[in-house]
Amino acid sequence: MTVSDSTGRIKLGLERIINFFEHVLPSDPRAKLRIVHVAGTNGKGSVCALISEALIAGGYKVGTFNSPHFLEVNDAVRIQGVPIPMSEYTELRSWISSLDAKAQAPCGPLTLFEQATVATVWWFAQNDVDLAVIEVGMGGLRDATNVFGTADGRSSLGVGRSLVQCICPVDADHLGMIGNTIEEIAHEKAGIMRPGSWVVIGSQDHVEAFHKIRQIAHRISPGRIVNVRRQPSYDLHVPKFAIKHADKEAELTAQITDAQRFGLPSWASFNGTGRRCLRVKYPPTLEIYKVGHAYCSHTGDHRPPLQPQPQKQQTPPHECVKGMIPTVELDLPLVLAGYYQAGNASIAFYALDVLRTHFGFTKLTDAVIQTGFQNVRWPGRLSWLRFGSDGMGMSTPHSHGSGSSSDTNSASNGISSTRSSTRSNSVSGRSSFDESDLLGNWILADGAHNEPAAVELRKYVDTTLRRVTQQRYIHATRGRDYQNTPNVRWIVGFSGGKDMKGILNNLALPGDLIWAVPFSQPDEMPWISCTGTDEIEAAAREIESSDKVLVTKFASLADALARLSEEKSDSNMTVLCGSLYLVADLYRELQVDPFNHPRS
Repeated sequence: MTVSDSTGRIKLGLERIINFFEHVLPSDPRAKLRIVHVAGTNGKGSVCALISEALIAGGYKVGTFNSPHFLEVNDAVRIQGVPIPMSEYTELRSWISSLDAKAQAPCGPLTLFEQATVATVWWFAQNDVDLAVIEVGMGGLRDATNVFGTADGRSSLGVGRSLVQCICPVDADHLGMIGNTIEEIAHEKAGIMRPGSWVVIGSQDHVEAFHKIRQIAHRISPGRIVNVRRQPSYDLHVPKFAIKHADKEAELTAQITDAQRFGLPSWASFNGTGRRCLRVKYPPTLEIYKVGHAYCSHTGDHRPPLQPQPQKQQTPPHECVKGMIPTVELDLPLVLAGYYQAGNASIAFYALDVLRTHFGFTKLTDAVIQTGFQNVRWPGRLSWLRFGSDGMGMSTPHSHGSGSSSDTNSASNGISSTRSSTRSNSVSGRSSFDESDLLGNWILADGAHNEPAAVELRKYVDTTLRRVTQQRYIHATRGRDYQNTPNVRWIVGFSGGKDMKGILNNLALPGDLIWAVPFSQPDEMPWISCTGTDEIEAAAREIESSDKVLVTKFASLADALARLSEEKSDSNMTVLCGSLYLVADLYRELQVDPFNHPRS
């Protein structure tokens, strides 16, 4: 993503940033980097977080670049999960800006996002990271992050080595900017693929998106494609889930490091009770498969099933998928809330599997990956913030799991915290929302800003409300009336150009409340405009349940929170969504810093 400084409009293209890397900087920092590149519409940030945490757990030095930033411009650029110090980032950006001004390149000056990308790549290179995990800003093909070469480092497409490219689910977002149809958007996002690199394709809801992505992948990097298949879900309860012991991993690791990978199913298998986990399967040895391409049966690719090669020795325990494909099974903890996180974890796992198999990241044992997935956190996505009886300031984010052994984790697994901000009052960590919690003491914050994300958010809310209602019925002897399921108070704000009616239609049900609020202008994002509350109200009046939904407008989020503190009760669940920029405002209002925490 690039942006014109003079107009504030999004302007895609690579000419300026490549010229700066090649002709303006003292040396090209890309040459020192190996990266995993992540594109898609939804799930990119979670995939980046999962991959990064697993690599960190394995002892690697990892740089992570996300877009957009969350609270401050520097928190998008992190090493080992810690943002670059603001003073250092400011100094680096100032130096890049001065170099750019002196260069007076014919192609024009760098835009703000290009400057941020250059600063990120330079800082990662100067700190000698083992791997950089980079999220695309917008689209992919013409995004400023798309400046790296092939896995072998010999390419005219860029400098540096892009080892793995992940394509998360693609949907209709940024229409008119990166494409007018799902197929055109998929083509743009697939533009990060590199010949000879590995491509991990997440399960796609749109058949046309999958076919376009697969077509491009087979043309650019045949034989190096992993299609993450969506299998029919079944309930999986793991009451004694445990991380594998490293000493039992050694024998298996020795065999899988040379294995040839191809598209395998990940079994998105968990329910509303018990430990949430994802069951993945992968081939244990090189002898099992000698194949040149991947396949994905559920989206129209009807190639005959691949037949296993004879095995000389069968050391690790494995089984056959549908009686044909020997595989090793692995259960991965899912501590990020939301059913869709199974799909994100699948993409992350197979990217990590490719790294350890083909690119020498041998410390990524199954046990290490499990540990990394257990440690992951990702603020602002299905995050529960404490809005306690003391009022604002007593707040706790949940973007991660507590690591507790409790078996009460569920879709409402997120109502917990093990790390509290140093800028806020301490709150005891919890592994789930139990009967002792007052629903009115919490705000669920999520950056859902399009229809697919709204659908997933509503699923999560419904599951949480069912659990709350069940627990209230069971524990009604405590003197609380739990006859009815609580309604939802939706605090919403949107960026310009969003389908507000479509989003609200998927969120609000009869009896719910909609509170329309603005958000503050995010730093270094002049192209972002906040939709006025009058427009939000007008959109809410057009939804299907508009006659049974009460809409209220507020001049600011602070006003809405003040009203909430007065009206707070256990009869409503409060959810804030519509824009990640609004979620960031909530964190600021509650004085929560999700990146200021000790690493466990």
